[in-house]
Amino acid sequence: MDALVSAGLLFSTLWLFKIRKITDAVGIIAFQSALLALVAAIMWYKTGIEHLLVAAALTFAIKTILIPSILYYTINRTNDKQAVERLSSPHVSLLLAILLMAAGYYVATDLRLPGTQHGEHYIASSIILIFLGTFTMIEHKKAIMQAIGLIVIENGIFLITESVTYGMPLVVELGILFDLLVSAVVIAVLAFRIHSSFDSLNTDKMQNLRG
Repeated sequence: MDALVSAGLLFSTLWLFKIRKITDAVGIIAFQSALLALVAAIMWYKTGIEHLLVAAALTFAIKTILIPSILYYTINRTNDKQAVERLSSPHVSLLLAILLMAAGYYVATDLRLPGTQHGEHYIASSIILIFLGTFTMIEHKKAIMQAIGLIVIENGIFLITESVTYGMPLVVELGILFDLLVSAVVIAVLAFRIHSSFDSLNTDKMQNLRG
């Protein structure tokens, strides 16, 4: 089960570099977040730590339903072209993403973390998510895709805390989820402002403000 979930997380993130529409990326993030909620539930089943079950429910509610809904609403209200805009071609992006995945596995093999008997399958996956999320932010031009890259980074951090340290104190996890929700709202507001000023969500056009 762990191997299947880990593979689902990796392939869903890689698929971000093949999609053509931003709405597809939002669906991928929702799917990925559902898998993270499943990871927290699996860790609860293995360890019996009750707050992991609460974290699973909150992750599903906020990261699988609320945040994707905010992003979908933003895309629909701005009426922006839904085509993904990258700095390089989809094939080059995918190749670089695969190389980053290999680098993530290499880094994970040198890590010796305590308390990994229940979550060792997810260590490499969490590092790869952080790498690919950072690359998503760099590679894409539109604000929504850059926001999705930020969410992927947070998903990688969440994965390693749930699988290796079996979660943080519930108050801390609540704070992180609330912070991510607020970040999504702020990103939506900024996207509206960018679109109203430039009739596009392409952040490259913000260079026109220089003068």
